[in-house]
Amino acid sequence: MQRSVSSGVGFSGGIVGYPSDTLNEEVACIAFHFHWSLEDILNLEHPDRQRWVGEIGKIRQQK
Repeated sequence: MQRSVSSGVGFSGGIVGYPSDTLNEEVACIAFHFHWSLEDILNLEHPDRQRWVGEIGKIRQQK
């Protein structure tokens, strides 16, 4: 979603304020276990990234 404010500056919508520490932990977890690139991980939708982190957690509990 692209909008312009009265100053003429454009901005895109999306998730605002997603904690960067949480994002970094998700990225590190997926990258470490699956060796996916940063770009591939960041291209995942938030729920998909959380699902993969959950699946990794299940794998780790089985060991």
